Amino acid sequence: MRKILKLNHKAILCLLFIVSLIISILSGRFRLNINDFIYFFPQLLDYFKTGEYATPSFTIIFGIRLPRIILAISIGAALSIAGLIFQQIFKNPIASPDILGVSSGASFGAALAMILAFNIPHSIQLFSFIFGLLAVLIAYMIKKISKNDNILYLVLSGIIVSAFFSSLLSAVKYLADPYQQLPSIVFWTMGGLYKANWSNTLFCLLLVLLLGYIFQKLSYKISILSMDEDLAKTMGINVSRLRNSILILTSFMVAICVSISGVIGWVALIIPHISRLIFKNDKGLTIYTGLIGAISLVLIDTVARSLTPSEIPIGILTSLIGAPILGYLIIVKKTI
Repeated sequence: MRKILKLNHKAILCLLFIVSLIISILSGRFRLNINDFIYFFPQLLDYFKTGEYATPSFTIIFGIRLPRIILAISIGAALSIAGLIFQQIFKNPIASPDILGVSSGASFGAALAMILAFNIPHSIQLFSFIFGLLAVLIAYMIKKISKNDNILYLVLSGIIVSAFFSSLLSAVKYLADPYQQLPSIVFWTMGGLYKANWSNTLFCLLLVLLLGYIFQKLSYKISILSMDEDLAKTMGINVSRLRNSILILTSFMVAICVSISGVIGWVALIIPHISRLIFKNDKGLTIYTGLIGAISLVLIDTVARSLTPSEIPIGILTSLIGAPILGYLIIVKKTI
């Protein structure tokens, strides 16, 4: 009976994924219908032959919506998987990638690039990624100097780094031009997929697929770390090296995502709880978590770009949706 229920859950999840893609492709300020979606595929074959956009609807789907949808899938999956891994390794149901200061560092880097106005292609994404990764490395450096292998010291190091970069971000906001630079900084820190193009979309997708595959292969060892480190040591696992490698890889993935989309909160915190609620400790939990995260962000982004004439930052919607869900999980399901 349990196997049948699990199969039903998996089938429903796959169906939701397909439906969310179709809804997202057809929705937007320029409305499309199901015929536009059906005729898209033969037009795609013609595009590969001629290199020309056949119709306005094909231009909208292939040139604008599809890269954005695939980017939403990649980032939603990446943040959800990262949240799951952090919660398992830190043995804390409210742990997320922000715990090591990735988002704070990336936000400061993006804001710095905006006020310095470097004449470098993709300078905002570049600085965001560099400082996001730098924040993690500083957190590890502080922990190493403390000469203590207790994971609590890594958490404390992350809190220190996060507070430091948050202060630097506030300083940058204070120095920014209030009419041009400050609104851009504030809008970026709220998150959004408006910078999606085929270049950054395919890069992000390939990265998430590669790291997602690695995390799935290591899921058994990660689950052991989440239960008992002493057991892991008796099995010949180098706990410190494995944990640090996984956290660095996860932080790298999150830093890439944040550098493209800005800060998108709550996804990494909420989705792993929903996934565990449905699939418990299924061996494919990492994949299912990523899939639920992908579906969620695709639908939220669809609302963000369709609900009003001007785009709503995704961070606002994820907070509005995430906070009540967290309250429900705490009060009703008691899973946190």
